[in-house]
Amino acid sequence: MARHLPPLDTVRVSFDLPCDVASAGAARRLVVQRCRGAGVGEEELETLELLVSEVVTNAVLHGRSDVHLELAVHGRRVGVRVGDDNSRRPRVQKNDSGALDGRGLAILDVVARRWGVDDAPVGKVVWFELDV
Repeated sequence: MARHLPPLDTVRVSFDLPCDVASAGAARRLVVQRCRGAGVGEEELETLELLVSEVVTNAVLHGRSDVHLELAVHGRRVGVRVGDDNSRRPRVQKNDSGALDGRGLAILDVVARRWGVDDAPVGKVVWFELDV
């Protein structure tokens, strides 16, 4: 039997974050707060925390600029867009168990419903969608 879930409250918000590794934590807290208020479940919130942390951290470390984050909750889907000023596109790294980093996009590739990278007038935007 199909389980019919009520639609989530619609949320659309954006925020700017400084080029600082602490921005990943701030982004996680803001996204979780807004999504929890929209009715997203705890299990999905943990997944969102992980994905937001990976994408924002990558933007800070590799984009080397302030970060712009957009969050959209509509129906049973959450969308996140993270922009930075660096036009260099990220690549999914080969699995290297000894590497200290390079797993963020591989995680996104496995967990997100879909994801991608778009060019922006200045820099790029890494985005993902998650069914909740």
